[in-house]
Amino acid sequence: MKKGIAARLAAAGIALVCIGPFPQTASSADNDLLIWAPSKTGTNAYKLRVGMRLPWRWDTSAGAELSMGAGPAGKINPPDAPVRLWGSFSRKSGRRAVTRSSQISMDFNALSGAGGVGAGTARTWIVTPTLDAEVHRSIALQCNAYENNCSKPSLTQTARLTSPATRTALVAQGQLSSDGISGLSRIGVEQEFGNLHLGAAVAEPLLAPRSIFELRYSLKW
Repeated sequence: MKKGIAARLAAAGIALVCIGPFPQTASSADNDLLIWAPSKTGTNAYKLRVGMRLPWRWDTSAGAELSMGAGPAGKINPPDAPVRLWGSFSRKSGRRAVTRSSQISMDFNALSGAGGVGAGTARTWIVTPTLDAEVHRSIALQCNAYENNCSKPSLTQTARLTSPATRTALVAQGQLSSDGISGLSRIGVEQEFGNLHLGAAVAEPLLAPRSIFELRYSLKW
């Protein structure tokens, strides 16, 4: 019964995204309001994020995210979260040398009832003509609407030093939860090549070091 209700909720959410919040005649100006972002998230795994940007005071957007993956033989694997509903509110302020931004985001998996709410702030400034720095702090809370429970909130702080010319970044991340400070949880390097993102990092470098490699490709139009 819950899965049937969840499926109808997901279908309704996708329909709202496709219809849009305002019954207007399509024009070239409306193209900027449409979000259509397919991406490859792994071997034979893909994700499509669709939605609308809303003309509010904050930069507001909402929509649905669909994912699908297949095995080496081409057989479709049942996804854990085939459809997720999401929303985002963000705002930026400041000048070119120093900028600040705030963001609130949320998502909901209509199939399992799992959802999350997150809030974050970021401060970016120019260190030298060739280096930019960013400090990002965020808090996240995960809940399940069907089971009526929530996990403990977690706080993450990330520091990033980036070369705009080469699009190379050094990244360090630490976490704080109700169980205490976990210290330096990750340190690594990231490289952007157009729509291609490469990353290499060491997780838990002070306790149980392990290597992490990332490869993402996204396409937006």
